[in-house]
Amino acid sequence: MLFSQQQWLRQRFFVLGSLVLGSLFFLVVREGTLDRLPLICPIKDRLRPADVSGQIPLHTLQHKQALGLKLHRRNSTKEQLRTLRLIKQLPRAIIIGVRKGGTRALLEMLSLHPAVVKASQEVHFFDNDKNYACGVDWYLKKMPFSFPHQISIEKSPAYFITEEVPERIFKMNPSIKLLLIVREPTTRTVSDYTQVLEGKEHKNKTYNKFEELVIDNNTCEVNTKYKAVRTSIYTKYLEHWLKFFPTEQFHIVDGDRLITDPLPELKLVEQFLNLPSRISQYNLYFNATRGFFCLRFNFMFSKCLAGSKGRIHPDVNPSIKEKLQRFFHPFNQKFYQITGRTFNWP
Repeated sequence: MLFSQQQWLRQRFFVLGSLVLGSLFFLVVREGTLDRLPLICPIKDRLRPADVSGQIPLHTLQHKQALGLKLHRRNSTKEQLRTLRLIKQLPRAIIIGVRKGGTRALLEMLSLHPAVVKASQEVHFFDNDKNYACGVDWYLKKMPFSFPHQISIEKSPAYFITEEVPERIFKMNPSIKLLLIVREPTTRTVSDYTQVLEGKEHKNKTYNKFEELVIDNNTCEVNTKYKAVRTSIYTKYLEHWLKFFPTEQFHIVDGDRLITDPLPELKLVEQFLNLPSRISQYNLYFNATRGFFCLRFNFMFSKCLAGSKGRIHPDVNPSIKEKLQRFFHPFNQKFYQITGRTFNWP
């Protein structure tokens, strides 16, 4: 009888020990896997809505693409990469600006499309003399691996306002497609100021008030020497780009609408890039906590933009805001005429 009890206890401890070891092994494997997965939003945000059955544009090529990238990082052989048919391609479309217009959001949202592969970082090839001197081969190395039928896209907002860039891009590819995302100019100016202010505060540096920067003390007029103001005069730079590229190679994206109702804007970009319609409402869901739309790649993986997106803007004196709007108005009218797209800007 005593022997039976001891045997029963040993069996029980063995089973419990196996469960504990198995759980630890699962957690170790799971932790290593999560390190390699994109940011996943809360489970409640990932549930598949019942009314969108059959509309999920699954990234059927993502697994092979991720595998190819992993092989590349492990110094894999060219034969392994060739087996997956992964290559590096120069971009067929570039998001050229504008700064604080929504370039990162646009790039991330376009990456929802299975035929689009994005460069993870701003390359700054055409606006940086040192990088440009390295040649197109250097630029190509900065591109992501892709399949032959996919298109690579990069974004560097400084391209739009840098004088040398249009000619440099034209020399690389005169038929390239150019995406320009803009916001209401006064809003963009305030957003630009807010980003710089935050950077100064992190470094414990002082920075002038917005009103002190945008208004010239001597003339009491809008200070066009302030870079944030100049960048919001879109026609000033677009006219220079039109010396090298026809208007047909530009597509203007409404950055304000991309925040509030992104899908129609993304559909227009799909058409401009001659891509089949793949991005659906399922891929975009509003995160009330963050205050803007996040991305759903499939029923398992979701991603929100960095926490720095959606910064709270400082309060601006209404009279200063109105003065800026009046200043930008004639430039906006000209921008509408050039691009053929009208916005509801003051």
